Amino acid sequence: MPRPFILPLSQCSDVDLTGGKAVGLARLIASGFPVPTGFCITTEVYAQSLHASGFIENEEWQKVYALSGNARASALADCRIRIRQVETSHLAVQWLITLQTLGRPPSERWAVRSSATNEDTAQTSFAGLYRTHLGVVLSEIDAAVKDLWASLWEGRVVSYTARQSYKTPPRMAVVIQPMIDAQSAGVAYSIHPVTGRTNQVTINAVPGLAAPLVDGTGKPDQYVVEVTHEKQPIWVRKRILAHHSQRLVVSKDGLQVERFGATTPIQSSLTDAQLFSLAQTTKCVEQVFGHPVDLEWAFDAGQLWLVQTRPITTVRPSSNLTNDDCEWSRTNFKETLPELPSLLSLSFLEQFMDRHILSHYRRLGCRIPEGLTSVRVLRGRPYLNVTLFHMLVAQLGGDPSLNAEQMGGEPLQAIPQVQPLNGAMLARAGWMMWAEMRRVERCGPRLFQEMKDLATTYRREHILRLSVEELVPKLDRLGPWLEGRDVTFGIAGSVGQCLQIFSRFLPRWLGPDWRGLLNAALQGQGSVISAQQILRLAELTDIARDEPAAGTFLTSEPWNPSLFRETLAGTKLLRAFDRYVNDYGHRAVGESDVMSPRLADNPEAILTIVRIQFIAGSPSQKSILLRQSETRIAALAHIKRRIGRRYHRWIIFMWCYRRLCRFFALREANRHHLMYYSTAIRTLLMRLGELLVERGLLQQVDDIFFLTIDDRADLLTGNTRDWKVVIKARKTEREYNAAVAVPDTIRDWETASEQSLTSDRSEGNGILSGTPISAGTVAGPVRVVRSVADWGKVMPGEILVVPVIDPGLAPLFGLVGGLIAEMGGTLSHGAIIAREYGLPTIANVEGAMARLADGQRITVDAESGTICIQPSPQP
Repeated sequence: MPRPFILPLSQCSDVDLTGGKAVGLARLIASGFPVPTGFCITTEVYAQSLHASGFIENEEWQKVYALSGNARASALADCRIRIRQVETSHLAVQWLITLQTLGRPPSERWAVRSSATNEDTAQTSFAGLYRTHLGVVLSEIDAAVKDLWASLWEGRVVSYTARQSYKTPPRMAVVIQPMIDAQSAGVAYSIHPVTGRTNQVTINAVPGLAAPLVDGTGKPDQYVVEVTHEKQPIWVRKRILAHHSQRLVVSKDGLQVERFGATTPIQSSLTDAQLFSLAQTTKCVEQVFGHPVDLEWAFDAGQLWLVQTRPITTVRPSSNLTNDDCEWSRTNFKETLPELPSLLSLSFLEQFMDRHILSHYRRLGCRIPEGLTSVRVLRGRPYLNVTLFHMLVAQLGGDPSLNAEQMGGEPLQAIPQVQPLNGAMLARAGWMMWAEMRRVERCGPRLFQEMKDLATTYRREHILRLSVEELVPKLDRLGPWLEGRDVTFGIAGSVGQCLQIFSRFLPRWLGPDWRGLLNAALQGQGSVISAQQILRLAELTDIARDEPAAGTFLTSEPWNPSLFRETLAGTKLLRAFDRYVNDYGHRAVGESDVMSPRLADNPEAILTIVRIQFIAGSPSQKSILLRQSETRIAALAHIKRRIGRRYHRWIIFMWCYRRLCRFFALREANRHHLMYYSTAIRTLLMRLGELLVERGLLQQVDDIFFLTIDDRADLLTGNTRDWKVVIKARKTEREYNAAVAVPDTIRDWETASEQSLTSDRSEGNGILSGTPISAGTVAGPVRVVRSVADWGKVMPGEILVVPVIDPGLAPLFGLVGGLIAEMGGTLSHGAIIAREYGLPTIANVEGAMARLADGQRITVDAESGTICIQPSPQP
């Protein structure tokens, strides 16, 4: 049976007859993918035409194969000339008749593409080696076909074929299709072409036809689309747009270059909807073909078209998760560390997370993929690996979707596939977790006292006579000292357990406002030590009201708080203030960094708050306690009414409620006493810095904070490095980092610096939204606070707007009317303090620091989590 000369694309199933490209298009058509109609001129036409002219391909191939250099190039040039002179008029009639059956007008422009027998196969792609003719009219097809035949006899093709150890010469079939009036076109890879990540579709696109992209003369827009394991696109991970000055289009007159205006802004070649459609199609093609593919595609005004598919042969697919695949957030770290933590604290943070957090998960049986870390640093700011913690919670059978609500930050977009622990492992982990929670309740008070005693042991006056050689071993012992004493993991686990139960049942039991009711019921427990300092400040104000000398000092003008010891000597207020500083002076803003000054280093800031409360007539301690108690009792009564006569529900609620209250108190007690541990380290480091300055090894005392833990060991063991120069360079880098804004959430680490720094969730009508933290509604003027330097500007009743709810801000909570934070969650330390005190609070309000300004009047509804920006009064 004679082999056919021409076949419809849908019938091209034999690579030897129709080449790899045509076979790929036929599989796409058979699977229902959109492919322009067309046909294939088979390799039989190529072979018979050449043989009829006396060109014996096998013989000629062996001749050029045996040659090299200029001799080969000359022989190949001669072959190409002979092929272009082959007589094909008797065959051309057949393909012209076939073209007419496609029902296209005579003015139609055509795409003539190669489909060699060695092209687009699983072993080799031969991508870019053969020619393509676009915008061809009927009269030019004959010449285009012969030019493609001749392209088999290019030097680069012969060389590539030799490297692939082909024994016989390839043959050329030709695919002919009508041109697509492409609005945009390009290439899509079903896996990342560099890393092999199977959950990332990479897309290159240009406006108009793809020829400038394929031949390398045009710079494409580059996109990476993240897809789920079910092949569903979820978000555009990377978007790098190029500046396009022109595009190639097809018209009735052929290919034309359309130039854009010089002022045309940079625009994406594809919409997000098109990106998602293309990514999903690419993964579907991969599934049909059974291996990774790259596609050439085009969008016309109506739909997506596929014009080529080839296997990806140079990259091995990988599903192993790496740090670059994870999502990162400043949540939690931003709350307890300064905007730019010291280098020393960053090095300690990485150790702490591994030794005191991840080690517990490993002990419970959780799997942590090799190479993943919990902390990463960008421009001096630490980020938490939220993808990793999603995986850990999911392995333990928890609901990781609550992580963002509890810790703050944005919800995870790319959800990783997680295999939960099996039944036996889960039971073992549950038992171990319960034992850890019991240890916290049983041993917590003793461990907290040991931390407090540690700060007393290393008070400055106790270590002044120690030498460097005596100080260093004490510092080195403080790291291992914390082993077995830190109870952070057990506390967080218990609080999370209670909130998981509440999140599961309370929406059904209480209704959609269950969070507001629960937050109100958590007010005024009296056991949260960090919140007690607010009441202690109110107590100081009450004492001053009853003591004329104190009142005179607090209302004096001009106000000079630095003279408070001399002026208040012998007063009850000074004695009470000293007790306050003794109990809370080790706390600070950004207190997890040992470099951060403590409240005791600047007592005048606390006295300024007492002064403002005194002058404004702020509520007394007794009235605050009464308000908290009434709110709590009313909320619990309301909850009980909602639950009704379902007594088993009330029992479950009260068990979780009491447990949550206990562990909230333990959580804050743990942080409060860990800061004693931090203060002990800070005191030793400051003294060590003084001694190293005396020895000429450091320029300034605080230079000690610009050395990592390993650096300090090197310096003290005699490393001859010029540490003054190193520290100067690090301080310069810190100044540079301070001027660079970074995003709070990073989903693509490579392009993090190019991300939009604020993703404003406002609805464009003066409404901001966030996570309700502490119930209540309040209206008032805005006060933006960025540092302790702003504390003196805060007036009673103002609504505090802050980057995060730093627990060091607690002294201000008794003064203001409400609180808004750009980042934070229900479990953050500052949130627990605000909730205990009863301060209306909303966290996770993106863009709050940029959208809100001092004096602007707003209304905060902390039950629904909305902020209404009131219009400015008209002049």
